[in-house]
Amino acid sequence: METKLNAKSAFRVIFFYLVFSIFAALLARIIFGGINSSTGVRIIDSYIGSGMVGNMIVMIALLLISFYIFMDSRRDIFFERKTFNLSKLYYLLPLTWLGVSVFALFNVNFSSYSPVEILLVLVAALVIGVNEEVVTRGILLVGLRNSRIAEWISWLITMAVFSLLHLVNVLGGGANLFLLLVVVTGGTILYVSRRVFNNLLAPIALHALYDTAFFLLTGIYITGETLPGQVLDIQLGSFLVLMLATILFVIFGRGLLKQDTTGWEA
Repeated sequence: METKLNAKSAFRVIFFYLVFSIFAALLARIIFGGINSSTGVRIIDSYIGSGMVGNMIVMIALLLISFYIFMDSRRDIFFERKTFNLSKLYYLLPLTWLGVSVFALFNVNFSSYSPVEILLVLVAALVIGVNEEVVTRGILLVGLRNSRIAEWISWLITMAVFSLLHLVNVLGGGANLFLLLVVVTGGTILYVSRRVFNNLLAPIALHALYDTAFFLLTGIYITGETLPGQVLDIQLGSFLVLMLATILFVIFGRGLLKQDTTGWEA
């Protein structure tokens, strides 16, 4: 793998991420969970079982790539080099994401989980947040910038890749198309979060919070069964709110995409 982070090497990392994720998931499932069907079990078990172990293996690999293979760009992966004088209105997007997550948490039946299960969900959500943010709004975004790709194109590409990574889950039966719609809009909000907070840590935290809320919201139900109407309504409402925030950004916030992200490698 190239040690210089650019668009070409970034897409190689994405390919590696997809392949290695499948390998790590299968390895963890064989070692810790067996290879039996997951039907008839709670949704939460797919998050905190062998799947979490597989994601942790992937996270270690991604962090090694970020800190050692792309050593010259490791600060850029996690931090913006320039602090922008942005309108405070941009903060409404991450606040919207935060509000949706908190609302979902208030509708969780916490009594259905043990303290250990809740802790494991927090860990699983954080690991997923690290993996997906490092790949898309970390390595990929910086690689595109290093290749002098326009910022608005880089935003579109990261959003598209973020959605396609979740499409793999849909095709594999681990998620539904509704989740993919949420991801399409959420990718923009998480991108803006990196820009307004000038680091990747903020979108990682927001991503983990959202996943924690909705993992717990749906986790008590059985895999493959239709979710109750109240849960589906919350999912639909979250999508509509995030979609509205994204549309408003596209209409009124495009100036953010025109600002020069100076300091990237020549």
